[in-house]
Amino acid sequence: MPTTKKTTKTKKVNKDSFFDKAGNALKTTWSYISTGRDYFWKGIRFTLATGIFLFVVISVVSSLISPLWQTSDEIDPEGKVVVFSPSGVVVDQEPVSRPSEWYEDALNDSLGGFGAQPTTPRLYEYRMLMKFFDDFKNDDRVTAMIFDPTGLGINPAYALPLARKIKETVDSGKEIVVRGFFFNDTTYMIASGASEISSKKISSFDIDGFGGAAPYYKNFFEKFLITPRIFTAGGWKTGPEQFTRDSMSEEEKENSKYIFRWWDKYKEFVLENRDVDLQWVADESYQDLISGKTKFANSALEWGLIDVMEETEDFDKRMIEKFGASEDDEEELNAVYFRDYLASFEEELPSKSKNVVRVITAEGTVAQGDITYGWMGSAGIKKMFEDAVEDENTKAIVLRVNSGGGLSISADYMRMAIQKAKDKGIPLVTSMGFIAASGGYSISSPAEKIFAEEDAIVGSIGAYLTAYSFEKIYDWLGINTDGFSTTKYGAFDEMAQDWPEDIVNIFQASLDEGYEEFVTTVSEDRNLPMEQVLDLAQGKVYLSDQALELGLVDEIGTLEDAIAYAAEDLAELEDYRVMYVTPPMPSANPFEFKLEFSQYPLINLIVNNTLNREKKSIQAMSYDNIYKYCFECEFTD
Repeated sequence: MPTTKKTTKTKKVNKDSFFDKAGNALKTTWSYISTGRDYFWKGIRFTLATGIFLFVVISVVSSLISPLWQTSDEIDPEGKVVVFSPSGVVVDQEPVSRPSEWYEDALNDSLGGFGAQPTTPRLYEYRMLMKFFDDFKNDDRVTAMIFDPTGLGINPAYALPLARKIKETVDSGKEIVVRGFFFNDTTYMIASGASEISSKKISSFDIDGFGGAAPYYKNFFEKFLITPRIFTAGGWKTGPEQFTRDSMSEEEKENSKYIFRWWDKYKEFVLENRDVDLQWVADESYQDLISGKTKFANSALEWGLIDVMEETEDFDKRMIEKFGASEDDEEELNAVYFRDYLASFEEELPSKSKNVVRVITAEGTVAQGDITYGWMGSAGIKKMFEDAVEDENTKAIVLRVNSGGGLSISADYMRMAIQKAKDKGIPLVTSMGFIAASGGYSISSPAEKIFAEEDAIVGSIGAYLTAYSFEKIYDWLGINTDGFSTTKYGAFDEMAQDWPEDIVNIFQASLDEGYEEFVTTVSEDRNLPMEQVLDLAQGKVYLSDQALELGLVDEIGTLEDAIAYAAEDLAELEDYRVMYVTPPMPSANPFEFKLEFSQYPLINLIVNNTLNREKKSIQAMSYDNIYKYCFECEFTD
């Protein structure tokens, strides 16, 4: 018995020491976990509830008492002098820039900041620039402006209206002081409408009129055994003559005479405002410098180009005395700068009208692909028209054109997109800006009415085709090309072999067909007899008043005039809102590039011919090389 009880007791003790202890340990552990979990969620709920409560309380209290200490970053321009010193290029519309890609950033970083740098200058939209001076003129809070136009790149057709706007502002009683160090013909003409012009003792006045020299490559091609294959359609299409002549033709000189009209208007404006003869300054004034009658340092002041000659410190001091010092610093001018001044205006509430007049801007060289600074890609223009057509609220479209043309096939694609809008019955009006020539005119003519700015360049209805061959170089190197084909010209290499007459003729025939189509569409679009269009075409260039007389445009007017006509006369809208269509963002293609037609002729000829070797048909090869571009419309200031 004792032995049995002892054994049983021993077994019970062994059982409790293992299973009970393990179970108790797990139970205790779970108890702690469970309790911790409950307190954790209670704490989370309490924290969230308390946080939300405190946020609401603080927000309410802050909104009630914040006016006691709140300050505004907005600068009040009352009594201050506006300072505007633009540095950039005036355009009709700023394109959308795409973010840089990883490979561009990597290249830029690897080259220490000298890699994929942005090349687009600061851009100022023309309509916004004009509105800025209008707002300043009508703003009772300010009475004066210090303005430096010398960093502004602007074409003559826009420069004259801007100069007139400045003069109009001064005549209204506002004071505009121009301060600059480098003036060319355009920036000085703009400055001449101001109340006063001030400059440093050492400043530059590059008054030499419009014009310039261009390189002619005939002798170069002969020397380096290159054969230019240049085809033109239209007797006055003289632009490509740089590649076929060694000097400017009389036809080219006649076609460029529009610059004299601009020059005459510049001279007239400056003479009226400053009593300064720009022709004398450009052509005769140097005689006074040579003879010693006038010292170089004092010439601008003595000839009346400026009113005050003073160094920067003296100018700053005089402006402080004239317009007052800042409240915070007696040595600082009481000024409000351009961006802050713009921000001080209350934003106009947008119209709620469902009737939309869309303004589509076609600006730059006609090309394939996207819209970027200086380039009007057909894909981008097509997308803007498609979006406009698909929107049922679009009641009219105004096409703002500022282009000297470019690739013919791209202009044709744009016309197709424009035609779809017309087919849907949407009224279309064209507004020509600085230039609507060649391909730029081609996309303008389908409109129901064409407005042109006062001094716009219009016309240049013609076409040309470029190609080059290097058979003379091959001969000089002793390289002979030979082969066979199942067709007559299947083994012909247009780069390495002399061109048979058949090949020359088919290129010319292709170009002539494109020119005939161009002239025919203008005849149909403008409802003009073919004989009349053939006479005024031929690649001739006109200013807008001449184009009006010839029937190429319908009215001299601004973009605002075109919008009003499209909305009120064509669409018959009683209320409407204007939407300036934003160009689509460019695609990211590291292998995409574009070539300026006259700037890099050697690169152009090599790339074009290399690409053409991959073509399988002469027709495709020639059509891709046809351009509707106005070389004659290029000028220098």
